[in-house]
Amino acid sequence: MELLHAFPAPDAGGPASVVTIGSFDGVHLGHQRLLERVRTTASRDSLAPVAVTFDPHPRCVVDPAGCPPLLCSLEDRIKLLGRAGAARVVVVPFTRTLSEWSAEGFATTLIDGLGMRVLVVGPGFALGRGREGNLEFLTRLGTQRGFKVITVAPVTRGGRPVSSGRIREAVASGSFSDAVSMLGRPYQLEGVVERGEGRGAGLGVPTANLGVDPARCIPAAGVYAGWLDTGDGWRPAATGIGTRPTFGGGAVTVESHLLDYDGDLYGRRVRLALRRRIRPERAFTSIAALQVAMARDIARTREIVARSTPPA
Repeated sequence: MELLHAFPAPDAGGPASVVTIGSFDGVHLGHQRLLERVRTTASRDSLAPVAVTFDPHPRCVVDPAGCPPLLCSLEDRIKLLGRAGAARVVVVPFTRTLSEWSAEGFATTLIDGLGMRVLVVGPGFALGRGREGNLEFLTRLGTQRGFKVITVAPVTRGGRPVSSGRIREAVASGSFSDAVSMLGRPYQLEGVVERGEGRGAGLGVPTANLGVDPARCIPAAGVYAGWLDTGDGWRPAATGIGTRPTFGGGAVTVESHLLDYDGDLYGRRVRLALRRRIRPERAFTSIAALQVAMARDIARTREIVARSTPPA
């Protein structure tokens, strides 16, 4: 896969292409359907499959107060776009200047810089200043400028289109099975293992405290079954997310207990894949009651991961 960090110059050359464009946060099932259509169309017409995306998220620039928590890092987004079918990924720095581009100017850049012959989009797609470049506009422009517009039907869950916004709501509210269903994979977080207060070790259940990027969408407080990749493969893990109310509360933490593991992870960058929410967070009346609950959480995690497959 070829990665570009800006639009190529109009005279840069390169293959003619099938293009899809969007924020692609999470690269969920709807995005994957778009990329599949890009890939099959490109293969049929001997064109290059291209995905154009933005960093930072456009809403963080045009509406900073509404900047959404992200479902995946930029690095993961690029990898997922490649796995979904893009042979070329273009990451465009999103600025206020870019937000003021006209729809025709944007389309001209795609034509001249990427050799766009086909544009693959969803039914609600629009580009350019004030979203002036809707499907009617782009279809008309394509007739004039020599590109075709293909509209792909959305993937639905629960009778509604899958979207990054719906997934964020599901992750943040604890509707985790819905989030995983719309993503098509476990929800992942990554971070460096930091030193905590050592409470888990004192309870006989040592945990790895992840320093997660605050820009990420953090799941609702609770206990989750999944896996942790320490750099040498996925291992089953029970993860607690929340403020630890049994000990008086505090900042939100992400703490994972690796099942059947004894090793030092401090300072190591790890990846967490969450498959299912076991229970919400709660305050226990005693340490003994907490230990009983933790034992149940670990047993439940074993059952869930035994019936599941870790991420590729």
